[in-house]
Amino acid sequence: MSISKKPEIKLAGILRIAVVALAVLSQLVLLALLVLLLKQNSVYIYLFLQFVSLVEVCVLVVRNKLSSYTLAWLIIILILPVFGFLLYIFWGRTGTYALKSQKTLKTLLREMKWLEKNPDVQDELEKAHPTRRKISRYLQQEGFPLYKNTKSKYYKLGELQFDEMISDLEKAERFIFLEYFIIGEGQLWDRIHDILKRKASEGVEVRLLYDDLGSIITAPNNLNKKLESENIKVASFNPVHKYISRLYINYRNHQKIAVIDGNIGYTGGTNIADEYANLYKKYGHWKDTAIRLEGDAVWSLTVTFLQMWEIETGTQEDYYKYKPTINVEGDGFYQPFSDGPVNNPHNPAEAMYYQLITNAKEYVYITTPYLVVDDSMTDVLCMAAMSGIDVRIITPKIPDHWYVHMVTRSTYGRLLEAGVRVYEYTPGYIHAKTIISDDDHAVTGSINMDYRSFYLHYENGVWICGAPVLKDIRKDIMDTFEVSEEIELDKWKARPWYIKLLQFFLKLFAPLF
Repeated sequence: MSISKKPEIKLAGILRIAVVALAVLSQLVLLALLVLLLKQNSVYIYLFLQFVSLVEVCVLVVRNKLSSYTLAWLIIILILPVFGFLLYIFWGRTGTYALKSQKTLKTLLREMKWLEKNPDVQDELEKAHPTRRKISRYLQQEGFPLYKNTKSKYYKLGELQFDEMISDLEKAERFIFLEYFIIGEGQLWDRIHDILKRKASEGVEVRLLYDDLGSIITAPNNLNKKLESENIKVASFNPVHKYISRLYINYRNHQKIAVIDGNIGYTGGTNIADEYANLYKKYGHWKDTAIRLEGDAVWSLTVTFLQMWEIETGTQEDYYKYKPTINVEGDGFYQPFSDGPVNNPHNPAEAMYYQLITNAKEYVYITTPYLVVDDSMTDVLCMAAMSGIDVRIITPKIPDHWYVHMVTRSTYGRLLEAGVRVYEYTPGYIHAKTIISDDDHAVTGSINMDYRSFYLHYENGVWICGAPVLKDIRKDIMDTFEVSEEIELDKWKARPWYIKLLQFFLKLFAPLF
C-alpha cells in the first residue's frame, strides 16, 4: 500500500460535534442561570443545595480513595458549591449510578458465567511460576479465567499486525467480530471493508462495534447505513447525541479487539485508521503494538466483544455458538481481562499495573502515550525505583494533544528524583500500551496510564506469563530505548516559569480531560 494523503475532514462529524458542544454549553448556561436565580430568589433552596454539596464532598472522601480524580471534583464543588455539585451529578460520577450503567453492570455480571475457570490450569501456573500466583488469583477473583493451550505472536508495529490480520480475515469461515475505538476512512479501512463485504456475502457473520465519539470525524460518511446494506451488523457505542441531556460524553469504549472464527484474536493499541499502519504520517513515525492469540484464550476476547455488543444493542446473544473449535498446544499462560467505569471502585486495569510494579524484582519497563497518573501510582513507581528496581517509562516526544502532553511532562519530576528513567520516543508518536517485568510476565492491550483508561473508559488487555512471546516484547522495548531521548532532571527543572505555571494548573484538573 502507498502512503495515504491527509484524511479529509468530515463535515458531518464537525457539525455533530458543534451541535453537541452547543447543547452542552446551553445546559451549562442554564445551570448557571438556575443557580443564580436560586441564590437571589430562593435562599433556603440554595442553602439546602449548598448543604447537599458539602455532604457530597464528605461522601466522596469517605467512599472513594482520595485520588487526583476525586480531588479535582472536590475543588470544583467547594469553589462552586451548587453549580459544581450539579456539574458533578451530570458529568463527574464514574458511571455507577446512571440507569444505563446499572443495565450495563447487570449485563456484564450475567454474561460472566460464560468465562469458566479451570483449577488445573491455575495449579500448573502456581507450580511453574509461584511468585505470580497472586496476580493470576486476583484476575480470577475478578471473573477472568487463566488459559493454557494458546499460541501468541507479538507485533512491534501496527502495519505488521494488519498484514497478518487481513490474511486471517480472508480465511474466516464462521464469523468476524471487530471492536475499535476509531474507524478512519482510508486505505486500511478500504482494504478491510472489502473483505468484510465479501465475507458477509459468502454467509460469514460479520459484526463491527466502534465508539461514536472516537470515530465521529474519521469514520466514512453514512457508515452504519452502508454496512447494514451489505449485510454487516454494525453498532456505534454510546452515540453522543443520545446523552446530551446528561453531558454523557465520558464512558467511551476504548477496547480494541478482533476475533476470527473464535479461534484467532487480536488486541493491542491499534485502531483501524491509516496512521496506525504508518500509511499516513500524522505525528511522524507511529509506534504501536499488538498481539495475536490463537487457541483457548481467544474465548475471553469473544465474550468481551459480545458483552459490549449486548450493552449497546440491548440484544441477548447465544454465546455458545462462538466458542473455539480448535485445539492448540502452546507454552505459557494467558489471562485476558476487561475493565470499565461500571466496575468502580474495582479497577482491574489499574490494579494490574500496581501488581506488576510492586511485585517486580529486577525491572519494570512501560510504554504509554499518556502518563497522567495520581499520587498513589506515582508513589508506587518511585518506591520501586528507590528499592533498586530498574524502572523505565517511554512516552511520546511528539504529542497528539498538547495539553495532555504538558501534564505528562509535569509528572516527570518526582519520578526522575526517585530514580525512574523516563524516555521520549523521538522518531514520532508512541501509542503502544505495554508493561513488562522480570522477563516472565507482561500486560498489553488498550490501557493507557491515565485517568480515562483507569476510571472512565472501557478497556481490555491480556496478562501473559511464562510465554516465549515475552522475549519479543522485551527486545522491542529495549530497541525502542535506543531511539528515544532520555530525560535529564536538570533540564526538566530548567524549563521556563510560564511552562511550570501552565503545567501546574493543567495537572490540577487533568482527571477531567
